[in-house]
Amino acid sequence: MEVKSILAIICAAIALVGGIETVYQIYRLTVIDATIRGLKHPKLWGLLASNGNNSSGLLLYLIGRRNYPINSIDSNQKTKMIQRKKAAGISLCFMVVGILGLILSISVSISL
Repeated sequence: MEVKSILAIICAAIALVGGIETVYQIYRLTVIDATIRGLKHPKLWGLLASNGNNSSGLLLYLIGRRNYPINSIDSNQKTKMIQRKKAAGISLCFMVVGILGLILSISVSISL
């Protein structure tokens, strides 16, 4: 197996891990936010927000939550949300780096 093929596989794996982690962090953030706002079935809202084509579930959640103001948030929930946001940003960086590496490795193998 060539080095370029191995590099493409590694970059694809990095992008896949970044994508899965991003979806998980969106799920957890939505569950925390729905719990804070007092929505019924926060796990269902989290599943809906993290699923769907073109992020339609996330848009539906964002539109639906407008009618529910934040009831109360304690410092524990606030720190969890901040940690989840940072983790989502890091996972997005993994996804971008993996995709860029995959594109570069494929373009180098095609040009040669």
